[in-house]
Amino acid sequence: LYHTIALTDRITIRDDLPELDLLNGSATGSRGGSPRHQVELRAGVTRDGIGMRINADWQSATTVRGGATSSDELRFDDFATVNLRLFATLGPQFKFVRDNRWLAGTRVTLAVNNLFDNRLRVTDATGATPLSYQPALLDPVGRTVRISVRKLLF
Repeated sequence: LYHTIALTDRITIRDDLPELDLLNGSATGSRGGSPRHQVELRAGVTRDGIGMRINADWQSATTVRGGATSSDELRFDDFATVNLRLFATLGPQFKFVRDNRWLAGTRVTLAVNNLFDNRLRVTDATGATPLSYQPALLDPVGRTVRISVRKLLF
């Protein structure tokens, strides 16, 4: 488990331009400024060739100021994703592998990225989401499910 707290995050593009404070209203991309807090969780368990890994990431909300008034602000809500991976390496611990030796060394994996299909929510001063910040435009993929089979030849 990691918790990162950013105390400062500033960049200077050129000497004659003002410094950009990414923690206090500036941004360099379409996903908001830098979050002050980030939490990462990595965990896994494996036994007899069967295992599971879980990765969870969270970041605090950010605000981007685009003009002189507060109506020009965009709020990027806090955001969390969870990824899950289940796997089994087929070996003699399984009866069907003992009966079919050619299956030995095969790994089957089920991976789900963005398990809860979370998407970044962006709102302006009125609470509406600007057209160019629609969740499906910021993250067009969403949740992905992948099944893979890998065979070790020996």
